[in-house]
Amino acid sequence: MKVLHDGKPLYLQSKYDPQKEAQRFAGKFDGEVSKHVLFAGIGTGAHIQAFMEKHPDAKFSIYEPNEEVLHMYLSNFRLNDLPIRHLEKIFTGTEEETVMAEVQQLLAASNNVIKIITLPVYEKIYGEQIQIIFQKALNSVKDRHSALATNIAFQKRWTINSIKNFPTVLQTPNILHDINQSAFEGKPAIIVAAGPSLNEEFENLRYIKEHGLAYIFSVGSAINALIEQGIYPDAACTYDPQDINYRVIQIIKDKEIKEIPLVFGSSVGFETLESYPGELLHMIVSQDTVSPAFIEFSEKIQLNFVNDAPSIAVVTFQLLAKLGVSHIILVGQNLAYIANQHYAKGIDYGTGSQTVSEEKLGLANSIKDVYGNEVKTTDGFNRMRQQLEMYISSHPQVKVWNTTKGGAAIQGAEFRALEDIIQNDLNGTIFREGWTRPIHGYCTDHLEKKLQEMDRQGNILETVLKRILDVLKSIHQEVNLNRTNQLEKKYNQLDAEINAMKDNNFYKTFVEPMVRVQQEFLNQNIKHVRHENQALKKGEVILAEFSNFITECAQNYNFAHQLYKEMKSEIESIIN
Repeated sequence: MKVLHDGKPLYLQSKYDPQKEAQRFAGKFDGEVSKHVLFAGIGTGAHIQAFMEKHPDAKFSIYEPNEEVLHMYLSNFRLNDLPIRHLEKIFTGTEEETVMAEVQQLLAASNNVIKIITLPVYEKIYGEQIQIIFQKALNSVKDRHSALATNIAFQKRWTINSIKNFPTVLQTPNILHDINQSAFEGKPAIIVAAGPSLNEEFENLRYIKEHGLAYIFSVGSAINALIEQGIYPDAACTYDPQDINYRVIQIIKDKEIKEIPLVFGSSVGFETLESYPGELLHMIVSQDTVSPAFIEFSEKIQLNFVNDAPSIAVVTFQLLAKLGVSHIILVGQNLAYIANQHYAKGIDYGTGSQTVSEEKLGLANSIKDVYGNEVKTTDGFNRMRQQLEMYISSHPQVKVWNTTKGGAAIQGAEFRALEDIIQNDLNGTIFREGWTRPIHGYCTDHLEKKLQEMDRQGNILETVLKRILDVLKSIHQEVNLNRTNQLEKKYNQLDAEINAMKDNNFYKTFVEPMVRVQQEFLNQNIKHVRHENQALKKGEVILAEFSNFITECAQNYNFAHQLYKEMKSEIESIIN
């Protein structure tokens, strides 16, 4: 078989001995254990046949970019050419989105354990195109797995924190609604992160603070390094839902520092807020489903919030952009390892080491730094950088400077030395005393009615959950007795009750956010059941999947309802 490439014919296999070539090609993979192989390029299929003879237990899929080649192969296909019982998927075309979707499905199904083997001549014809598509697909699946891992880790904590923090939210200023934003509009602001390059900027930051040249917002553990240097930022920001997040600002509590306001995300670990000595301000985070359910403005104003993100720096960038600052200056935002260092001086996460191990460095990825050199980074840092770049591009009205010496290059953020910015761009005092004082707050007149309605919704949900369990019990009886004539009617009852559950406001506010991962798994596992022709098998699948999910919902309802009652009691005290 040959194809025309740039007007010249190219053979897709050896012109003289394709079988020997295929055996030699397959021999390259001797000794490797491959559970699933994706062949990019089918050609005559000889290389696939040779590989599968050596790996008879492997599953395989085929991607052929050229539809004519695939058609020609299938037109000459014989049943014993390939072990088609092991064939998972076959697809064609060069439309990037379509091919990416197919590859993503394969990667997701194989938990990213998939070997990609490209037909040698296709390296020349499609090499770069195939590589880009596969890399994008892999990155997309990595992102999805990362999001899933985050949801698994935090889905309950986000809701627990939002419930426990809501009384504090009610009694503190919303930084995006309740303060006079003219303090920030058209002014420069600095986000200080904890990267190792922060060590070089302490004196510059001290000068900026002493002269009020820009607002300084500390993010994450950078607060420890700043306080150790005697530099108090204008605000510290925190949002991490973990129970250990309080450690990040423990230094402020231990030293009883009252001069540093804390801007907290409403779903932050509730332990963080306990006994905070200074002023508290909040921002509603997208993972918080509780605050939007109860907050109501006296005027027709839409609740402003920030999106959850992989790092507090990205959340703070959104916050400052919404406050209307003119410039955002990134300091200590390395997003990479510098001189094998994790963090700036004065920051210790209790790992016992401030340096990155050789093993970690060996596993790290390489990207370009601000000088164009190679620098080591992690998947986590990379996701933070990509998110930061996304928000920078979506806020073109904000000029962004990256002052992080040796840090990762951030698209859309020009690299400039902080001393150069001080000399040429920070002109005079802009800091406004008392910017944290609220000019208005939340209206609480409606809260009693909202609580009464939520009580009612909670009681309804309890009844609906019992009815769903009763329907599942009756399906179980029908399946056990091999009675199929009533099953479809039972499925319709189940659908109606599930819809009633999903429409319930208590479910949407408190329970659904805590079972989002289980809901996703249920959707994946159940999507093919409607096409199942065997009635009993269909009943068994529905029973197994929905029983597990509803049991989770019922357990989380009981847990959330107890927390809700505690929250309600605190809110009633606030109202009174």
